[in-house]
Amino acid sequence: MQWHETARPGRASAALAAACATVGPSVYQAPAASAGGRAIDRLAIVSWNVHVGGGDLAALVAGLREGRLTGGEPVADFVLLLHEAFRGGAGVPADLPAGVPVPRRIAPGPPSGRRLDVVRTARALGLGVFYVPSMRNGDDEKPAEDRGNAILSTLPFDALAGVELPHARQRRVAISAVVHGFDADARPWRLRLVSAHLNATAGPDRLWIFASGLRERQARHLIDALGEDATPTVVGSDLNTWAGGFREPAFVELQRRFPETDPAAGGAMFRGGPRLDFVFFGLPASWQGRVRPLADRFGSDHHPLVGWISVRDG
Repeated sequence: MQWHETARPGRASAALAAACATVGPSVYQAPAASAGGRAIDRLAIVSWNVHVGGGDLAALVAGLREGRLTGGEPVADFVLLLHEAFRGGAGVPADLPAGVPVPRRIAPGPPSGRRLDVVRTARALGLGVFYVPSMRNGDDEKPAEDRGNAILSTLPFDALAGVELPHARQRRVAISAVVHGFDADARPWRLRLVSAHLNATAGPDRLWIFASGLRERQARHLIDALGEDATPTVVGSDLNTWAGGFREPAFVELQRRFPETDPAAGGAMFRGGPRLDFVFFGLPASWQGRVRPLADRFGSDHHPLVGWISVRDG
């Protein structure tokens, strides 16, 4: 796994080091089965803030596989770019270092009533998973939990990377991985997938609007870490753009890097209010990418964004 560390000046260095001590290691596990010799021309993409277990992942995946979310077309190959996923159990340190502040626990129940962490859910669904924690999920509650970003896929992936973002109130780590296959004409393809979740606030005494500059720095750092690599890329993100939506500098910076993005189609509203969630495309001219928000939140406080990547003309 490649790691892109942010600059750690002064107090931020100590805060990041302390936050790292409260979470467990990153996780990767391969999918239960792979596409093997099957050609893949289209891949479904979902970007979703799953509200730390409140979103019913199993129900959403069932909807994909049965075609209920894609106009009746069952989906065999898909990738989920998840934010606010959680992991519990033995992988998370049972005890916290003395004096280290941690975020309060978020633990809503999904509609099914069974709150399962992202690693166990992926295993139950036969999906591969890459999970990197950003922060602890609560202090004294048991079992211990952490939360962060995850990528789940029916296809195996490689080129795993974590990008530690500039720090203010909470530690944030964006992640990326690459899936690959070949199309019906036996042409190989590769697609880089990124899951990113930016800060909502700049600090305990500051509101969302004052975090706009921090989110801009986080977006620029992510863009710098991705570099000028020409690999086709999809970024699924919760930008927390409370202050200005499409006008926020974080969105502007990412759209400049990924100009194929359609703001009107690629954003989802938070509980029917401001647009916080976006999918950005950096694709070859012969590829197509589209995305739309779903009406059903599946128990989360965010609407999933669901779309397709076509790796050939037509």
